[in-house]
Amino acid sequence: MKKLFSLILLLSYTVIAGAQDLDTLRLLYRNATQSKEQAQAFYGPLAKVTKNDQPVRVAYKGAGLMLLARYEKLTDRGPKVKEAITWIEQAVADDPDNAEIRLIRLSVQEHLPKFLKYNANIEDDRLFIQQALPALEDAGLKAMINGYFDTFSTD
Repeated sequence: MKKLFSLILLLSYTVIAGAQDLDTLRLLYRNATQSKEQAQAFYGPLAKVTKNDQPVRVAYKGAGLMLLARYEKLTDRGPKVKEAITWIEQAVADDPDNAEIRLIRLSVQEHLPKFLKYNANIEDDRLFIQQALPALEDAGLKAMINGYFDTFSTD
């Protein structure tokens, strides 16, 4: 019984820590567009994420790489942007029904220059997120989505 209680406690802690971690990433992501330092602060916790990690963390890493690319020399941006796109698309492929991942891709696609041609999923992602929103149980994610649509979305 004692072992079972310890196991339940450990699992609960892991779930709570993971949720807090996501809440922290969400806040850092929201602020990451404000400066190079904020972008670096957002990317820091994601630097060691691999493509085998949780898909939402993979998507955030892609977004972080994209944000850092804007501070590169113009000649170095192209490869960085392509790398960021591969991370985001990997996350979508691994978990296509995840509203948070789709929001990350939407936010990147809406704010990239059109000549980069990474904008094919804007309408699909926006519709998917809006349809998924009522069923979401994560209050932090709901707030992030509503905040994005209120503040950042171009539509």
